[in-house]
Amino acid sequence: MIPHFTGEDLPDGGFSLLPGSKSFGARSDDNQKSFRRIMGIDPGFASTGWGVVDYFDNHFRYIAHGVIETSPKSEHGLRLGHIYNEVCRLTKLYSPTEASMEELFFAKNVSSAFAVAEARGVIQLCFFKANIPCKQFKPNTIKLSVTGTGNAGKELVQQNIRILLGMKDIPKPDHAADALAAAITAANFISSLN
Repeated sequence: MIPHFTGEDLPDGGFSLLPGSKSFGARSDDNQKSFRRIMGIDPGFASTGWGVVDYFDNHFRYIAHGVIETSPKSEHGLRLGHIYNEVCRLTKLYSPTEASMEELFFAKNVSSAFAVAEARGVIQLCFFKANIPCKQFKPNTIKLSVTGTGNAGKELVQQNIRILLGMKDIPKPDHAADALAAAITAANFISSLN
């Protein structure tokens, strides 16, 4: 498993808790409508990116990000089981109040699109069983939300994520950065409706 990065890795040695959060990963009972912990997912069969951000009073706070990797040498069902188990473990660890995922984008390789669709299915099942609502966004909607343009390149997306979340470095790897962008989009999308 690839190590993940947490808010504790920030230069100041950590962060103060937002109102409504009792401890790292705890859900708010008294302030559920204004405090949101969002888990973003960039679904993949070989590499699934994930990222967690807090959103409160129009402010973001970076919590953690990483990737779930599966080996092409492993049996298909075992790979799906690993993705499911890891997403479920992460939801227990970080207690998101909601989730966000990039919609499936069909490129030329249909067989890999089927595998990604299966990965999306086990991820959605995990969220369903944990009673975590999951929103889905098109890739260009995520880029628009994070950069202001729907055809932004990866570098601009990553740079804007770094700025929005107050991170010292650009989030890596790409799949984890895309997951953080999905989480930011969920916060921006719902906030614009209120």
